[in-house]
Amino acid sequence: MSIGDYANLPAAASLTYTSNIVFWFIWLLTVIVTCVIFLNFIVAEASNSYNEVSEYLEEFIQKQKADLTQEAEDVYPEQLKEEKKFPKYIIIRQIDD
Repeated sequence: MSIGDYANLPAAASLTYTSNIVFWFIWLLTVIVTCVIFLNFIVAEASNSYNEVSEYLEEFIQKQKADLTQEAEDVYPEQLKEEKKFPKYIIIRQIDD
């Protein structure tokens, strides 16, 4: 039933033999085309979602690294923190190839 409501299918029994064959051929063709269109839509949406996530993946990884670094620095007691070992800012640069 996920591909539609076919409550009137018993009415096809009242058709002639040739009309019945044409009816079932068109019905089957419609069901197959509809399934292909919906599957294409699902693949397109999944691909779009993947592209959106992969766009921000590198930024997300860098933020997670920075959060982990901050968390590791917070564990140290204040008297052991030196300005040389624990600078206020971390500069991250990316070298283009």
